[in-house]
Amino acid sequence: MSEMNVVARFFINLGNSRRSARLLRRLRSAGPIPWAGRILELGAGQGGLSALLHATYRPKQVTVTDFDPRQVDAARALLVRRFGAVPSSMELRAVDARSLPFEDGAFDIVLAILMLHHVEERHGEYRQRPGALREIRRVLAPGGLLIYSDFSRTAEMRETLGQLGFTAMFRRPGWRHHELAVFRAPESDPPLAARPTPAEIEGTVAANHGPVPSPR
Repeated sequence: MSEMNVVARFFINLGNSRRSARLLRRLRSAGPIPWAGRILELGAGQGGLSALLHATYRPKQVTVTDFDPRQVDAARALLVRRFGAVPSSMELRAVDARSLPFEDGAFDIVLAILMLHHVEERHGEYRQRPGALREIRRVLAPGGLLIYSDFSRTAEMRETLGQLGFTAMFRRPGWRHHELAVFRAPESDPPLAARPTPAEIEGTVAANHGPVPSPR
């Protein structure tokens, strides 16, 4: 997992707020979503989605994160422009989705919008995502929601989420392999040791979908 170069950051941040508004409109078909709770956004980029959620729903807590500290700085600058200062209910942090620095059950919603493929060295690989999804499972409260969109290895992601006890609540397929989905974590949370490890998940995915491609 590496930081993006300046060109990639430019295109990721371009139109971030417009894409965020479009995403929330699409999620209306997913049914009630408890936006007033504790929200973690992974790979927030410029922070347009978190800013929109704060302005629209006033969540109890929004934690805005990105792997790239420069993106965290860009999100902080957007919040200051939008609200005059970073709202007291919002926190910004640089984090690695594969090892989240949060307690078990800390969030009611985790957002991962077009970011989970970024935990891989190459977008088409499926080596690091099982561990990242396991971490998301850990920090979600029982019955909490994972909301993601992605275009790479989405069938494997759905299978991994099933192994981790998630239930699919909403899925909107898009162009080619792109999809927007909402998954609910189990209401009862088994001990961490009872959950499948990333290696066990990778083995099952390889059995069902073929071996994970090796880096070139």
